[in-house]
Amino acid sequence: MTGFSALPAAQARSSGGAGRRVLVGAALAAGFLRAFAQMIYSGALVSMSSDLHASPAGIGLTISVYGFCVAVCQIFFGPLVDRYSSKWILILGMLLFTGGSWWGSVAAGLGGLLVARCLQGIGIAAAVAVGVAAISDAYAPEQRGRAMGLFTMSNSLGATVAPVLGSAIAIWFGWRGDLWALAACGLLVLLLVLWQLPAQPAPAQRVGLQALLQIARQPVTAAALGFGFAQYYAIYTYHALLPFMLSERMGVPESWAGGFQALLPLGVTVGSLWGGRLADRHGALRILQGSAAMAGLAYGLLLLASLLAAPGFAVLWVALAVGIFGVAAGAGFPAQLSLMVEHFPALRATAGTAQLFARAMGSTLAPVLAGVLSQRGGQPLGFGFALLVLLGSSAFGWLQLQRSPLLAGS
Repeated sequence: MTGFSALPAAQARSSGGAGRRVLVGAALAAGFLRAFAQMIYSGALVSMSSDLHASPAGIGLTISVYGFCVAVCQIFFGPLVDRYSSKWILILGMLLFTGGSWWGSVAAGLGGLLVARCLQGIGIAAAVAVGVAAISDAYAPEQRGRAMGLFTMSNSLGATVAPVLGSAIAIWFGWRGDLWALAACGLLVLLLVLWQLPAQPAPAQRVGLQALLQIARQPVTAAALGFGFAQYYAIYTYHALLPFMLSERMGVPESWAGGFQALLPLGVTVGSLWGGRLADRHGALRILQGSAAMAGLAYGLLLLASLLAAPGFAVLWVALAVGIFGVAAGAGFPAQLSLMVEHFPALRATAGTAQLFARAMGSTLAPVLAGVLSQRGGQPLGFGFALLVLLGSSAFGWLQLQRSPLLAGS
């Protein structure tokens, strides 16, 4: 625990059952929309490029700038949620997200769409920061793992269904229809919060650089941050390299790539539900360590598949390695968030968004580094470096946990 005064979490859990349900529902919606909005129009990139007279790189930038704004702004909104009323921060976030979605739907050029995507990213970052705090406040520690599993699952589910549902919407209404759909989703959440969510107390915690450094230095939370970064680096290395491995080295039709891309978030979804329950039953610290070891072994299988990849190589083995890694990584995500908020209960939003920021940094660096390594030494070099990152995070985590008195009692 920290030197900061703990929030009256028990009082928050016992007051206003309807308000609690609304806040938790909004938290799950924010988790879903965070990933859903990033990839919803991924199936309509060609038509977007033609309509906006933009290059493929420019259209790709609209995806990257959204993710960057979400990652960076989470760090700023976390401390605000720990100080001010979460209701009004959530309202502000959904206003920005809804307004940005509408702006993007009427954008006449690439510049307008980029501004709209920034507004979406800033808005959903605020909502996600509120979501982490809401889950922490609404559930007792012995139930928090399962709740964090649902929160993680909502994000993975958004990533899983976004390309499929977004493509279906684009077929009927064009790529602008995807942004209309996001605006409608944001408006629904906004109206729900305005009409159904009671006023929320302001925690009044002042968060400065010292608090952030304390979160990064505490042994258990430092280990959780390292695991989160490494596992997201490995996940997005997979997303960046696998389509090329399937097409160029195994002769698999390019149309199959979408199914393999959806397989990993599907595994994370299953693993999140499973891992959350296990964390409540056996302790988040044990699940954190076990999932990290299992994820490293599974990624080793994926590296082996990349070394053996050739025409005729059984894609079933690749799918099996991907599925096992997805479940293993997903099992650890609820434990990571649970440990962050348990060790810093008064700074639960700041600690939780620090974990999400670490993951976002992993997902941001991976496509670039994996691409460079693949160009220099092929896909096995990219997968191999990701495995080294996973193993390095495990070693770092083990060293950190040796400093924690909780290790003996976990």
